[in-house]
Amino acid sequence: MISAELEKAFQQAKHQLEIEGFALTEEDERNMKAVVTGEMSREKLIEQLKNNSH
Repeated sequence: MISAELEKAFQQAKHQLEIEGFALTEEDERNMKAVVTGEMSREKLIEQLKNNSH
């Protein structure tokens, strides 16, 4: 579970990305939150993002 403070920071970052023209999928959000909570490494997230871009 993500703390209220981290959730607020995440939502602010998400909105900033949207302002800049990027859209996050539900899977993107789950994966990013998993990194924040330590359930997934940054390296694993980057690897998944690279594999999904093909």
